[in-house]
Amino acid sequence: MKKLLLTLITSLTISLVFAQEFKTEYSTSFKKGDEKEIYKIVFPSAYGFMTLHHLDNVMMDNTKAMTLTKYDQSMQAIDSKTFNLPKLDLRASDLQEVIELENQLVFISKVMHKKLAKHQVNAQVYSEKENVVSENKVLASFPIEGYSKSGFYQIAISPDQTKIAIVANMPFVKKTKEKVKVWVYDNQLNLLWEQNETLAYARDRSYQENAFVKNSGEVILNKTIDAFKKTRKSELLTFNGTTVETQDFSSAGFLPMEMKLINVNGQPMLAGFFWNGKNSVIKINSKEGEDNDGAFLFDLNNNLLLGIHEWSDDIDAKDLKSLQVVDVKISSDAIFMLGEKYLEDSEFRKNGNTITTDLDYFYTYGSSIIVNFNTKGTLKGFTPLFNSNKYKNTEKEKGSVSAVLLENGLNVFSNNNSHISFDAFFSNPNSTIEKPNLAIPENGSSFLPNVLPKTVRSVKDYGMIYYITNYGDRYYFSKMTW
Repeated sequence: MKKLLLTLITSLTISLVFAQEFKTEYSTSFKKGDEKEIYKIVFPSAYGFMTLHHLDNVMMDNTKAMTLTKYDQSMQAIDSKTFNLPKLDLRASDLQEVIELENQLVFISKVMHKKLAKHQVNAQVYSEKENVVSENKVLASFPIEGYSKSGFYQIAISPDQTKIAIVANMPFVKKTKEKVKVWVYDNQLNLLWEQNETLAYARDRSYQENAFVKNSGEVILNKTIDAFKKTRKSELLTFNGTTVETQDFSSAGFLPMEMKLINVNGQPMLAGFFWNGKNSVIKINSKEGEDNDGAFLFDLNNNLLLGIHEWSDDIDAKDLKSLQVVDVKISSDAIFMLGEKYLEDSEFRKNGNTITTDLDYFYTYGSSIIVNFNTKGTLKGFTPLFNSNKYKNTEKEKGSVSAVLLENGLNVFSNNNSHISFDAFFSNPNSTIEKPNLAIPENGSSFLPNVLPKTVRSVKDYGMIYYITNYGDRYYFSKMTW
């Protein structure tokens, strides 16, 4: 009898250790108050989460409201708070970034006002513990003469979210050199340094450039010159509060396109996609998308191109254009970069044969691909994901993909095959996690919803993921555990 009992306990223990199953739970359905509302899940924990929702792409000048709602572990709302983005006179700011810290949200917004001759960046801090929003703090400001000469702001967040950089291109003035101003703050909004520079480039009304800030606080500006010509080239400008250094970035056969700043074992690197410059000139606002010919990894500290890899012959790369870096996951010696074609377009809406003044917006997501490097830049493989999907207006929320690293590999949420999909790649052969049932039971039957990929959030140190799903006009908070 004791031997039988021991056998049963051993069998049970083995089952508990090796047979993990996903469990999915859903809240009661809800409807949006306005079709233009967008949702974001913040502060995910084993005890619940909060949502941030607000209207997207609205033209109202006098009010931009942000609503935060707290949910318990059963996904029931228990508290809510609404506040407005700051105003400049009667003009409300436009939301640019929301930085999520351990128990704070930093709301960064910008606004300009012709009569007051100002263009500025604002910040408000929400404290989760105290449930209060701070007074507005102006992070950056410069004078303008009009909206056509209002300059530009770029906002960058360091990979570890400890630094906030603001890079301002000063308003356009004919026959002068480009002037920039850079501010760097810590995540408690303390100014670390600011810098004014006149650069060697002719001033323009718009620029082809991307700003990044390292964990150290140095600001990197990737500037592309002659973006739509055969003479296209890129340079990296490094600002440190005192000086600016310029170095070549592009080279023969390597013209970097979209990229993301990542930290690999403490080293800042740029991971992204490139064009080899061999086939055609980049087209302005191309309906097909801009050419991409492969992926790269660049070591910023050593100014070294660690890896440059053109698409392999065994993949169909003809639709891998205008690739954005959706996400980069790092696990031990492996780097997984998710890239996705992204295009926007618009046209005036028709009412019968009459063209109205309202616009319809169209969004293309995909084709998509996973690039697998090691941390030395060696390519381990390209993995094509999904073909393109097109969305109109508010359907945009169903576009794109989201990834989480689990013991069974890199798991990608998407709406492949027109409904929620959860696919594992680079699977661990010893994994014990089985594929989940994603159907929502309701009224004695079940259905497969869409996932809103940009809402997917995993809980640190717990086997738990939250996300939002959609079916028709109904939405559901969803929790996956294992």
